[in-house]
Amino acid sequence: MQQKVKELLKKHNITLAAHYYQKDEIFDIADLTGDSLELAKKTSSLKNPLIFCGVSFMGESAKILNPSIPVYMPRLASCSMARMAEEEKVQNDIRTLKENGMDFIPVTYINSSAKVKAIVGELGGLTCTSSNAKKIVSHVLNQNKKVFFLPDKNLGQNVAKILGVKSAIIGKGNWQDADVICYDGHCSVHQLFMPEHVEFFKEKYPEIKIVVHPECSPEVCEMADFVGSTSQILNYVKEHPNDLMAIGTEYNFVHRMKRDINPNIYILSSTKPECPSMNETTIKELYDLLAAIDRGEPYNEVNVDENVKQNALKALQRMMELS
Repeated sequence: MQQKVKELLKKHNITLAAHYYQKDEIFDIADLTGDSLELAKKTSSLKNPLIFCGVSFMGESAKILNPSIPVYMPRLASCSMARMAEEEKVQNDIRTLKENGMDFIPVTYINSSAKVKAIVGELGGLTCTSSNAKKIVSHVLNQNKKVFFLPDKNLGQNVAKILGVKSAIIGKGNWQDADVICYDGHCSVHQLFMPEHVEFFKEKYPEIKIVVHPECSPEVCEMADFVGSTSQILNYVKEHPNDLMAIGTEYNFVHRMKRDINPNIYILSSTKPECPSMNETTIKELYDLLAAIDRGEPYNEVNVDENVKQNALKALQRMMELS
């Protein structure tokens, strides 16, 4: 089926983009691969149609940054973290910030819907990825503003700790005193990694390197030898191809690094940390979409409301300019 997919992609001059967390059957034949920031950059200059294998917010971002091309997704998979940042709840939190006299600029992780990006963009805010979150948050703080960081509380708190500033979750404790005020969301996969997992590997293999994604809890990140985005983790593994490692991030990505780069890799959890949303897309669904395009009956084309698109684009462009 992979060969049939390749033939249809070539026939219709379609570019296939796949996030690192996609299954091997899709990732291994993609034209463009990367994390959220890499794919945002790579797809923004395309001139031909795009099929994006990932989750819905990624397809939306690709369409917003490159509105002149058709963008399709084999499955409109929904990220659980993005779903936590419901538009109404975000608006309520923003009202709470204003009622408490907070002088802030919102920063939304790219793992959010186009509507949430539009809310942030309209308020002068920016998007960020795990690769550039430190730079984006620092940019806002340098303007003597507080940061309202959403939706991932862990990434927000971890970045604040790196920058040496206070963070808190909105509505909890003395949150008004924080420099980085976090929305109460999280990643269902990266929440699986616990301090006891780190302790287990460190006790069994004293020389092991613990490598985790900044969506992990602050407690886990504090215990790690390296904390980085998906692309940063990949580069770290390439730089240490023989080191014993336990890695805390999505299963497909870790499995592929173990297969292709360093066989001395363990998964940092007692359960398989497989993203259910990313794993919804299959090679059969990709083929079915291409077959429909071949018949002149395309479906799952990504479209974004014009007003939403314009404000979301502001937030994305501000990030891209700083990246």
